[in-house]
Amino acid sequence: MLLAFLYWQLRVHMHWPAPFALIAVLFILAPLFGAIVERVLMRNVRGSDTGVALMVTLGLLLFLVGLALWRFPQTEPRALPEFFAGHSVRIFSVNMSWHELIEIATAGLVAIFLRLLLFRTRIGIAMRAVVDDRDLTALNGGRPSRVSALSWALGTMLAALAGILLAPKLGLSVLNLTFLVISAYAAAIVGQLKSLPLTFAGALALGLAEAYAIGYLPTSGFLSHIKPTLPMLFLFAVLLFLPQVRLRVGRVVGARSARVPAWREVGVVGVAFVVVAWVVASSLGGTDLASMGQGLAFGIIMLSLVLLAGYGGQTSLCQMTFVGIGAVVASKISHGSSPVGILAAAGAAGVVGAVISLPALRLTGLYLALSTLAFAVLADNLFFLQVFGGGGGLAIHRLSLLGISFNGEIAYTVFLAAVFVLMGAFVLAIRRGPFGRLLSAMKDSPAACATLGLDLTRTKVGVFALSAGMAGVGGA
Repeated sequence: MLLAFLYWQLRVHMHWPAPFALIAVLFILAPLFGAIVERVLMRNVRGSDTGVALMVTLGLLLFLVGLALWRFPQTEPRALPEFFAGHSVRIFSVNMSWHELIEIATAGLVAIFLRLLLFRTRIGIAMRAVVDDRDLTALNGGRPSRVSALSWALGTMLAALAGILLAPKLGLSVLNLTFLVISAYAAAIVGQLKSLPLTFAGALALGLAEAYAIGYLPTSGFLSHIKPTLPMLFLFAVLLFLPQVRLRVGRVVGARSARVPAWREVGVVGVAFVVVAWVVASSLGGTDLASMGQGLAFGIIMLSLVLLAGYGGQTSLCQMTFVGIGAVVASKISHGSSPVGILAAAGAAGVVGAVISLPALRLTGLYLALSTLAFAVLADNLFFLQVFGGGGGLAIHRLSLLGISFNGEIAYTVFLAAVFVLMGAFVLAIRRGPFGRLLSAMKDSPAACATLGLDLTRTKVGVFALSAGMAGVGGA
């Protein structure tokens, strides 16, 4: 995405010839950026869980999106011209532009190049070896760090090439170019991130499905929302048919688990936190006070990830979807002013979380993250778009509890601080109990848990439901 904007900067804004702009972006800036990311970020999380690497790359994605929005404001129209614009050729009664022919030819050449690179060259075999067993590659004289840097450089070059080829049709939109990653993963998952022919076939199938959707689906009504969600539907469907992953065994590590504080310590710190929040809120006003309240609400949402990812070792990229579900349910029940609305929000989000966990029971790591991401985008397009109508919002009143109203900004901020403390105590109570010990065991070694006869299915569904319910409370 960002490199496509840089190509526009050189090609259109600075009037560089297309060949020189392509060379600068594809063979200088892209590989340099990929190598820097590998050296500065990914090398430091080597050996960590897949969830850690996912969070690092997700943070990098959000940073790049923010950087692109700051450097290239979307209020200014930008257009990237096609290669050989205005020229076309007729093939079997179909008019095709030269740019489209270049796209097809480039896709085929890249597939052939990658096949030859990965299976016919020493560096390609080394790349595959690093993926299979990094330590064993090093023992056999390989240089995993250099191979990883080269892989990142090559991957960034191909991503930049795809962005440059697709930008003339999709437009130089930060969000459109960013969400291309879902289409890319949808095709790659068909080949299980290993088979190039199956990946190429998956890309063709997805492209044909999108083309038929544009041609035959109605332009209004519910079915009209299917078209932008086809990549997510395709990805979710492919993930459901993947073979079940093997249970992972535990490994001996030197890191220690975080200390679980005693209840007395929790009480003292919790009371002190609420008092400090009251003092700080009393000294703030306007947008600063509102920002503090939003921060506390987001803190409640993040506690749900502590339970799910921190204790249970499960990855989820759809927590904000549960937040939205909680907000919608609370607004429908007494406009959120009753404790019943908050309880209903937690229950509804928990039920949805449990349902979503069922197809994800067979998945772990990257596949689990992608399935939850697909669900989040589907919910955004098919559910929230229907509720909000593409804009606006829902009215939610401040809570009234036992005759006490929290309409004031300071009172509501202190209330949020108290809820944050209570939710934190709830998470610690789970951690100290049998279910928390079961979560820790599942995170360390699912194979050992299964060997001992522990019910991993019920555990995963339970932690997804509890985490989603907590996120729903944060949304309410």
